[in-house]
Amino acid sequence: MRRLCCLIAAALLWPAAGVAAELSPALQKLVADADREGEIDLAWSQGTLGGSQGAARFEAELNRAFGAHMHIKFTPAPSMAATANELAMRDAAGQKAQTDVYIGFSRDVAELEPRKLFLSAPWRDLLPGRVPEGVVERGGTLVKTQTAILGVTYNTQIAPAKPTVLADFLKPEWHGRFATTPYSAGFDILASSDFFGPERAVEFARKLAPQVGGLIRCDGYESLASGLYAALMLDCDGSGAGALIAKGAPLAHTVLRDFPAMSYFYLAVPRGASHPAGGTLFIAFTMTQEGQKIVRDTWDYDLHLYPDSMMRKTVADTEASLGETLKSLDVDWQMTNAKGREVWREINQILAVKK
Repeated sequence: MRRLCCLIAAALLWPAAGVAAELSPALQKLVADADREGEIDLAWSQGTLGGSQGAARFEAELNRAFGAHMHIKFTPAPSMAATANELAMRDAAGQKAQTDVYIGFSRDVAELEPRKLFLSAPWRDLLPGRVPEGVVERGGTLVKTQTAILGVTYNTQIAPAKPTVLADFLKPEWHGRFATTPYSAGFDILASSDFFGPERAVEFARKLAPQVGGLIRCDGYESLASGLYAALMLDCDGSGAGALIAKGAPLAHTVLRDFPAMSYFYLAVPRGASHPAGGTLFIAFTMTQEGQKIVRDTWDYDLHLYPDSMMRKTVADTEASLGETLKSLDVDWQMTNAKGREVWREINQILAVKK
């Protein structure tokens, strides 16, 4: 009987030991450090990576994949830009960060970059053979997690027509029928020298403002599905609309011919994180094939740089339909676009008239 109990105990322990044996030495150490912390604090919107439900799934699958014993505590937070501002203020005050993992769009991350708020990690040592060129930036402090193809999300049943260029939204039939975001997503890029440039972008924003029917966040696709608005322009990339489309919502995402751009969402561990090892472990998991699947399942898209990604084909198909290569706008590119980000603040005031 005693021998049987020992065999059962060994069988129960085997899967965790088997998982641990497959981990790199660096990752084994990180798992041990994270287990000592015991928790990962996450703070972002319910529309990002599945919110609280997504956090529960990350917890279960991270622990299973790495043989860890982490608890993920999720707290709903405001927009990525607002979260970045709070992160910077807490750091300046010597306070702990509100999250162990910051997620932000390339522009938000570029705004924070001069403050050097994020910790570096040896990602290729943690995940040997998994990390393609271009995934990690800025000395290992930033990790791309999702490709964002910028454009317009629209209701195919009530939109006056499928939009093809930015000027379409200046037409009378679009007056009051579309929304933009309260943080003017994408307009910093539009104001860059690669696209409209500062003066032309501001001029376009002034013409656009009287046409805008309202402001919604990038995850506010229910407002499109319900028919409150016929489109959201510019959107962050259309991610998050997939769940509504699966339920039959007549939504579609399109890339405008005069704005062929893609950018990225990034993950980073703040230097004021309460659980830095846990935050690092979370990001490492999102880089695995299993982690990227959760990113895709909860947020529609994954990172096209991974050979097994869904977005790899989407990017190729989009470029084929446009007949040109999408401009890749990472944080390094954003750091060269200081004028565009400066003009973006002016554009945000112009477009905020509907608040």
